[in-house]
Amino acid sequence: MALMHALLLITLLSAQPALQELDAMCRADGGKLWGRSLCGPIVLVDPMTRSAVASDGGRVYETKIPDSMGVANTSVDWDGRRWTMVLWPLPDDAAARKRLLAHESFHRVQQDLGFPSTGPSNAHLDSADGRYWLRLEWLALARAIHPSTSARDAKRAIEDALAFRAARHALNPDAAEEERQLEMHEGLAEYTGFALAEPRRDVRRLAIVEHVVSFQSRDSYVRSFAYASGPAWGAAVEMRKPRWTRSLKASDDLGELARRAWKCGARFQRASSSAAQYGGGVIRAEEDARAEKKRQEKIALRAKFIDGPVLTLPLGRIELVFDPNGLQPFDEFGTVYRRIEITDAWGKIVVDGGALLTSDWKRLIVPAGGEGYTLTLNAGWRIVDDARAGDKRVETP
Repeated sequence: MALMHALLLITLLSAQPALQELDAMCRADGGKLWGRSLCGPIVLVDPMTRSAVASDGGRVYETKIPDSMGVANTSVDWDGRRWTMVLWPLPDDAAARKRLLAHESFHRVQQDLGFPSTGPSNAHLDSADGRYWLRLEWLALARAIHPSTSARDAKRAIEDALAFRAARHALNPDAAEEERQLEMHEGLAEYTGFALAEPRRDVRRLAIVEHVVSFQSRDSYVRSFAYASGPAWGAAVEMRKPRWTRSLKASDDLGELARRAWKCGARFQRASSSAAQYGGGVIRAEEDARAEKKRQEKIALRAKFIDGPVLTLPLGRIELVFDPNGLQPFDEFGTVYRRIEITDAWGKIVVDGGALLTSDWKRLIVPAGGEGYTLTLNAGWRIVDDARAGDKRVETP
């Protein structure tokens, strides 16, 4: 394994083609998508060694990311500048690589464009009903935006997608707003990735169709669903309003934009009757089976993170990076992150075996035995016994 990684170490020479790809995408776009170029300071980082190649204002150089900074596909403030950060190695597939570079480049400028970073978990999308209606929405959108679909059939499919969307939002009073926020964050970023990676709209729509269909097989949609919904709804709006992003506001809702663009009527009451044409029966059976599996998994999570023994770390002004595809809502207790890296006043923890972040974001809980994570404490902090036998906590002396 070490030898394999050594062959992938980042160098100036190996990083140069990707930086040139990003520059070419920005030049081809010419600022049309968002009214400005997405290119700017970018750093490609090897997460194992923290070796990096940075590009800033025409200068490309090798550097090292400090240990105090989290590394992830994200945007970061570093050395007085806002940077795009992308992990090395990049995807071998050219389309996926271009989408990733453009996606993260959007995050670097989104605040300037008026789109704040938001991250609601959308825990309702881990329920059988939430996933059922979301999968139906995606399949209806895939039909609508497919290049072979007629305009008449596309409009009807968008009406179906809106009906499925309304049925899902009715499950939870916060569902509509939580989904809207993430779609206007990660959804716009992923749409940007597709738009810059493939300027030909018909080809791009077909790629989005394939992406949306394949996304259904993911184990969790929590905190990640917008990677499919954003490009799909964006493509639907784009079919009627090619320059739709130029008038976009942070308060907008992608589904509502599509409804207005296509002049769709109200068919929300027909969600149940329309489900069959998208394989609703099969999807329902699959989601019911998954729900039972998740019920069993939560029994194991309770034994690991609630019944103990556990180590509790207090959270204050945290910095964190995590894998959005590895989240498990855990009832009223919070969310289990399969992989997460947190820096706080007490030091740094790198978790690859699961950690519970409480719903109030005030505590991180891991097994007391030390398995599945690496904890580095700053001077003045220590691990002490907690009130319950076997439990530990981190505190200052």
